[in-house]
Amino acid sequence: MSDTLVLDTQGYPVTFVSWQRAVNLQWQDRAVVVCEDAERILRSPSFEMGLPRVIKLRNHISRKLRLKVPMTRRNIAIRDHSSCQYCGVLLETREYTIDHIVPRARGGKSVWTNLVLACVDCNKRKSDHTPPEAGLRLRQKPVEPNQFDPRFNFRLHINTLRPEWSDYKAYLYWNVELEK
Repeated sequence: MSDTLVLDTQGYPVTFVSWQRAVNLQWQDRAVVVCEDAERILRSPSFEMGLPRVIKLRNHISRKLRLKVPMTRRNIAIRDHSSCQYCGVLLETREYTIDHIVPRARGGKSVWTNLVLACVDCNKRKSDHTPPEAGLRLRQKPVEPNQFDPRFNFRLHINTLRPEWSDYKAYLYWNVELEK
């Protein structure tokens, strides 16, 4: 289980590792522990420390290239240029809603080609109808992004957010992979 957040040298989230790997990186002097879990103590004859929850790398470590761009709120917003795909209004982050073109109530899946960014008004207007039934038209056809598109270079797979990661929540929330 990967339960330690890894930050790059600038303090941005990069990946997750097991606590064992985090301790190993610290022991090798390749990382510094930023946040520990005080309730879970690791003990050995020579030292005692809290379970590492956030570590910061001392130098850059290359990452594996993923085969697909993760389907996250952030990546959908990037693909759709932060604008409503029905009316074209440029949206602020707090105004984002994700809309299923074919509603889930009608068997629509959470896949790249069925999800678009929509403003609250258009999403309410569409409700559980298809766009033509609601009198709406998509401004562009939703597609799965190419893995080599530089706009999608932040690749972090997250299932759940830990309380110790609250300082990094702004980066992490928009990168939680959506349920399929």
